Amino acid sequence: MQSKDYLQSLFGCQGRKAVVTGASSGLGAAMAGVLASAGADVLIVARRAERLETLAAELQDCEGAVHTFSADLSDSSAIASLAEESQNQLGGCDILVANAGTANRVRLETMSEEDFTAVMDLNLKAQWLLAKALFPQLCQSAAGRIVNIASIYGLGASVVNGLGAYTVSKHALVGLTRTQAVEWARHGITANAIAPSYFPTELTEAALEDETMSTRLRSFTPQDRFGHPEELATALLFLTSQASGYVNGAIIPVDGGWTAW
Repeated sequence: MQSKDYLQSLFGCQGRKAVVTGASSGLGAAMAGVLASAGADVLIVARRAERLETLAAELQDCEGAVHTFSADLSDSSAIASLAEESQNQLGGCDILVANAGTANRVRLETMSEEDFTAVMDLNLKAQWLLAKALFPQLCQSAAGRIVNIASIYGLGASVVNGLGAYTVSKHALVGLTRTQAVEWARHGITANAIAPSYFPTELTEAALEDETMSTRLRSFTPQDRFGHPEELATALLFLTSQASGYVNGAIIPVDGGWTAW
């Protein structure tokens, strides 16, 4: 077997159908591009329709087709519509990359119940509802794959004051991932998570542009730098590939060594 064919058998996504949320920018956009480049037909989902259309245009030369769907995943009715859209536009779902999330930097002792609930609703509840809505389609796949995008703050406490609610939600998302892995294995579905450290995105922009904060965050990273979005590609293709069927319930840090301390 030629090397190209061998790699394709391990990591290729031809004929696969993927849903990527939080795809209008940052890591979500990068991961959508990875899957489309590997041959998957991808439904990219986010609130900002114009950003989705721009990304779809940028990815039009990829091997896989890219479709768009604008939705606010904090609205449970939008999640039901997303599942319908996946069936209509893709013909089903083999891969779910659950990347949508939010952070509200307020200390726990001053945070309002409303703000805490909003973080938990999007970062956890919506992820459960989304996987639940797509469950019938994932069951019909020969190799259903869920990849939840967690965080290093799902594996330990935040080093930044004010990210308490975000940290709690990501710990809970790790718990959801492992529970999905156990309960849905019998349906041919695997559930794993990627736990990134700091990458340049809209969510981290303010912290990374602050020189004092940036220096502090790099000090927790043995490689002394922040990640590049393309450095998530190998972990994503590994977890979504049909060949990774015995990897289930794993949390893979992509963090420059942050969690190795």
